[in-house]
Amino acid sequence: MIEADVVVIGSGAAGLAAALAAADGGAEVVVLEASSRWGGSTAVSGGQVWAPANHRMLEAGFADSTEEALTYCRTAAPGRDDTLVETFVRTVPEVVRFLEERSPIRFLPVPSYPDTFVELPGGKTARHVEAAPQDLGDLGDLSELVWPAPFFAPVLTNQEVMEHNLFAGGPPPMELITQRMSAGVATMGAGLIVGLLHGCRKAGVHLIRDCRVTELIRDEDGRVTGVRTDNPRRTVRADRGVVIASGGFEHDPTLRSQLLSGPVTHPVTPPIQHGDGLRMAGQVGAALAYTGEYWSWPACQAPGRTWPDAEATPQPQLTLPERTLPHVLWVNTAGGRFVNESSHNCAAAFAELDPNTHRPRNLPAWAIGDAQFRAKYSVAGIPADTPAPDWLITAGSLAELAGLLDIEPKALAENITRFNTMAEAGRDDDFQRGRTRYEHAFGDPSAAHPNLGPVSEPPFFAVPVYPSAVGTKGGPRTDERARVLDWSDTPIPGLYAAGNAAAAVFGPGTFAGGLTVASALTWGWIAGRDLTAAR
Repeated sequence: MIEADVVVIGSGAAGLAAALAAADGGAEVVVLEASSRWGGSTAVSGGQVWAPANHRMLEAGFADSTEEALTYCRTAAPGRDDTLVETFVRTVPEVVRFLEERSPIRFLPVPSYPDTFVELPGGKTARHVEAAPQDLGDLGDLSELVWPAPFFAPVLTNQEVMEHNLFAGGPPPMELITQRMSAGVATMGAGLIVGLLHGCRKAGVHLIRDCRVTELIRDEDGRVTGVRTDNPRRTVRADRGVVIASGGFEHDPTLRSQLLSGPVTHPVTPPIQHGDGLRMAGQVGAALAYTGEYWSWPACQAPGRTWPDAEATPQPQLTLPERTLPHVLWVNTAGGRFVNESSHNCAAAFAELDPNTHRPRNLPAWAIGDAQFRAKYSVAGIPADTPAPDWLITAGSLAELAGLLDIEPKALAENITRFNTMAEAGRDDDFQRGRTRYEHAFGDPSAAHPNLGPVSEPPFFAVPVYPSAVGTKGGPRTDERARVLDWSDTPIPGLYAAGNAAAAVFGPGTFAGGLTVASALTWGWIAGRDLTAAR
């Protein structure tokens, strides 16, 4: 048996923030990670942290206040628990400062990144921060330390990616990339995890990999006092409590089919989120909430691209150029558009049901583009202006493409003709694509209209767009101290939850990039602090 004051299940942003906060409070902390790699979903994310009124944005000259942030949250995501919303907004700036003080992380503002609905009351630009490039030091090779990012080597910051217009075909800064790779640094989500690992090690946190927790241990009074793992000889005692930070359940087919309110067929997170935390919390009487919700995104899947796990699980990647840039649109099997492709919550349209068949109205879905798109932008990971691989569906005419996709040719032609007319005018009267600053931030600033351009020049291409997620939102309900609640709203003694393992504070959609990471860090920190607070 291992004995500790605090046991943390999971090593993503939530778990490591909880561990660092508890260790800083004087606790002996053990982190148990089920896989052989650290960081969970955080490590493959962009690593942005949505932190209203943080000191870095204020130092850079961007005005903000807690009151404005609360107005924005209440307008963009009404109906949630206002106590938890206010706790998050007031706490996240303190978390940003704490991580800079207790780890090598130095946060940088991301002035190019607006709130999703920045035009709403309280909306702002530059609320996001990200970790400056982090030195790996003696942590080892990044490719074995964390799960590999599905886009490119994490050596540039989000701000640098946006400044160089890389999503829209801008030339990469090769000298800087080479310099960073030679220096052994990491950015984005991987960099955030590297910085947290350094901080935890310095604070004396005991980090254990390849140790999956299977059960929570309780005493005769119902207090959670430790955990059992998949190693029959390894039980870990927790004198003060346990923090569940093991992520969601998007990779568990049974839980997905039983709980989610919409289809998720291609999650982009590492294949380790199997709902362990949800099941364990339920077994000790935790109240569960928002189990039908998820952080929805669209995804593409290049054939043969897999995660480095024993099952060679397919590794999709988020769809960004294929929805935000000119000369592309989405259609369903009826040949019609069905959503503003550039909107942050566009994947919510995949959950719409046909009232006649009770099947998803907009699946399968296709991103259709033309030669203009291929000349400038990447598609499904294929670099611009390179030969199309055999698996990319291409055709010399829209009629031919419709036949390959089993879409009625006349319907496809009519809908694309209408789209082209609107795109040339720079005004999408059907779905209002390209009317927000969020959309412009991910468009092509060199184009006549950042998010709109006609699909008119052959050859044409099509790629499937799949319903995906960067995590689920359902889990045990928690209070403002991150304590897990039972069905009578009473805290379960010794049990805390944070990140995607807990019921989400915000929803059902998202209103800011980086909200998942920010929530994970904040509630993990709150849990760690509460476990060591004098009562």
